[in-house]
Amino acid sequence: MTLSSPLFALMGQATGTPVSLAQRNLLRALTMKLPSGQAVAKAMSLPVLAPGDLADLAPLHLDLRTPLWFYILREAEVVAQGRHLGPVGGRIVAEVFLGLVEGDADSYLAQDPGWTPTYGTGADFTVVDLLTAAGVVATF
Repeated sequence: MTLSSPLFALMGQATGTPVSLAQRNLLRALTMKLPSGQAVAKAMSLPVLAPGDLADLAPLHLDLRTPLWFYILREAEVVAQGRHLGPVGGRIVAEVFLGLVEGDADSYLAQDPGWTPTYGTGADFTVVDLLTAAGVVATF
């Protein structure tokens, strides 16, 4: 796993604060008392990364209680070769989007809670149907 070089020297930071995004995220996790990645995976009833997947963190004693930010990045690397988020990271992102839609008074859910799509294949409406209607060609 690698980070883009500009993330190591964020511009416009107050004097005395870390300029690395990685440092800032790790400090926020400690300050906000975020649970470890393993704790979040267990709470979501999702598979926890194997100890070997985090063995490089053992000297720092973070292999069994990995900061969530790092855990999500490592999970994506292990589960999907870094091409997309893994189960924990993906669910967190999905739940944030769902929360935004549910909390938006102008969203389609608030405006017409009984609305269902009127097109698709068979009785179901899937993301593939949406992409097809939008003229997007999947390259999977």
